[in-house]
Amino acid sequence: MSRILLPLSLLACSTPDPDETGDTGDADDGACGDVSTHDVRVRAKVANASGDAAADIDVVLDDRGWEMVELGGATTDAKGEVDFVAVGVTSVEDCWGTVLNYQLVATDPADTSRTVEDGINSHLYAAIDDGSLVADVRDFPLTLP
Repeated sequence: MSRILLPLSLLACSTPDPDETGDTGDADDGACGDVSTHDVRVRAKVANASGDAAADIDVVLDDRGWEMVELGGATTDAKGEVDFVAVGVTSVEDCWGTVLNYQLVATDPADTSRTVEDGINSHLYAAIDDGSLVADVRDFPLTLP
């Protein structure tokens, strides 16, 4: 009986054939789908805890899932709004909810403890998918503590 199990165990532990259809490749090959980059215009608004516009607040878009870099940013105007181009937003087909993590971060430079962030994957995905390349999140203001 042991003579039969040894050949079977060797077969079970053999290296898989990379040409088999089950091989998905590695993440750099776009295992989830096509990988592309886009320059996306981001429009956002920042408010104080009281709901008033927050001027002179630094706002950046952080890529925390793919490249781990800051993609762009600006300082809010008197209306608490920013408008900037995020350069190199990566889109990975069928993996927006798993390998990508885009955070819009607002920080008061006068008091860096006043920081707020919010994920905007769905807005960036929609801007790329509809071809507008504009993610306007002003209807969902970031509210500083």
